[in-house]
Amino acid sequence: MYQALYRKYRPKNLDDVVGQQVIVKTLTNSILNNKITHAYLFTGPRGTGKTSIAKILAKIVNCESLDGIKTCDKCTSCTQTDLKQNTDVIEIDAASNNGVDKIREIRDKVSLVPSFGKYKVYIIDEVHMLTTEAFNALLKTLEEPPKHVIFVLATTEPHKIPVTILSRCQRYDFKKISTKEIEKRLKHICNEEKISIEDEAINLISKLSDGGMRDSISLLDQLTSYTANKITIEDVNSVYGTITEEEIFKLIKKIYENELTDVFDIVEQYDEDGKNLIKIMELLIEFLKNVLLYITSSDYFKDDKQKQMYAKIYEITNENIIYKSIDILLDSIKSGKLSNNSRLIFELSIIKIIKLTNENVNLPQKLEPTEIPILEQQKKYESKTKIEKKSISDKVRKNITELKQLRIKNALSKFDKKELNNFKSNIDDLKELLMDPDYSSIVSLILDGELKAKGENYLIFVYDTSSLEEYFNLSLIRIEQILNKIFKTDLKPIAVSKEEWEPIKLEFNNNLKNREKYYLFEPEKKSLEEIYDLENQKEENTENLNDIEKTFEDIVVYQ
Repeated sequence: MYQALYRKYRPKNLDDVVGQQVIVKTLTNSILNNKITHAYLFTGPRGTGKTSIAKILAKIVNCESLDGIKTCDKCTSCTQTDLKQNTDVIEIDAASNNGVDKIREIRDKVSLVPSFGKYKVYIIDEVHMLTTEAFNALLKTLEEPPKHVIFVLATTEPHKIPVTILSRCQRYDFKKISTKEIEKRLKHICNEEKISIEDEAINLISKLSDGGMRDSISLLDQLTSYTANKITIEDVNSVYGTITEEEIFKLIKKIYENELTDVFDIVEQYDEDGKNLIKIMELLIEFLKNVLLYITSSDYFKDDKQKQMYAKIYEITNENIIYKSIDILLDSIKSGKLSNNSRLIFELSIIKIIKLTNENVNLPQKLEPTEIPILEQQKKYESKTKIEKKSISDKVRKNITELKQLRIKNALSKFDKKELNNFKSNIDDLKELLMDPDYSSIVSLILDGELKAKGENYLIFVYDTSSLEEYFNLSLIRIEQILNKIFKTDLKPIAVSKEEWEPIKLEFNNNLKNREKYYLFEPEKKSLEEIYDLENQKEENTENLNDIEKTFEDIVVYQ
């Protein structure tokens, strides 16, 4: 039966481990100095050697004829371990055995002496998947285990493990393996397996694996089945669903030149060809990062062809747009991984980027006279200037703060989780309005936030930055107009920053049982027109804008 390459070339001893020199050296010294601890925690990205080193460690501590850190591979313990029949090495997948009963079974059996070697080694993979009850059951055993027991806990998410468990383990953080080290290992495997492959293909495989050795070897294995001839870089792109750097360049160029129809045709073709659109967005970010690097230090790149591509992109855009484009793509990647329609997410990100280069896309059309003062503030934010808070009057700032506190309290006083979840799907429907110039700017702003609470008609949106939160709250008149028109109800939204939201959420959870006592509903007494002092803004608008222009004449960018 054919054996997968990643299994065939799994490290057999510590000297075979690639890319984890610090961990190998530390474990080697602890073994040579007989300082083996009772509990280890191996953390880090997938495919970086956590389980492999755990198995090697289990084999070393039980070898009957150990030579330094090299096992004899002949004693009963070694041969049984190689055959996966060693009853002293117990591997548990916590993803499928995460209940308290399984841990209690371990606790009951740890007192049994080993069958062959000195130690019974328990390897618990994906340990973060254990339930709270299971962790509690494991705690006492970890604290005072029998002398013949070693625990090796492996996880990709150490932040999910209770501190009481972490404090009882010797922790080893595995890093992503470098591209060069992966390339070296892949070349060794290709030589051993007589696989013909281009150096450029090996380099691309190494990059696509994102620091995971197992992923890179699995992709190589897949490519050997895809083609019986020499593996080329085109083969790698076909199997992995990616595109070449030249194609990335052409796509970005068309985006910044506002050729929306051509870009959508290209994306449609990628989708029909089964391309990995999430990975393509990641490649777009990588390319744009290289453009920024080229601007800073062109000598960093040795390839003249690459330099020409980066220079051409910089000719048709600027650094601010590139930074903003990267932010948009990062958000889209996050959304795309949670969505079944990555093409829609990709297309929406393209629309947002193209909007950055258009002259008037930042302002909604058909403005009512009462909206003008607020929208002037929007223009300052959306043109990427750093408007200081002093450009907003103390009176308006105080009114907004009071309104914010009131709406937060009212939303939490009537908070309903089921109602929140139902309304979230309605918010997602707003994506259809991104192409409508009457709505696009405000809808884009709303979708940039995350709806965290809903109580009757009160909504709390959370934003990553305080500037976006302030921009939202300055735009409430327009936001309410659009939401109320779309949903045909009197909605009252408010925004908070992520930094503000954490203590609000903590306080709410602490006071959940006494919610009515802590969050008394209070009707709003002022209209938004009064809160934003629109009458005075109308009279002083021209003078205020001139003052702002004088104050920020060096940094304000007018579209």
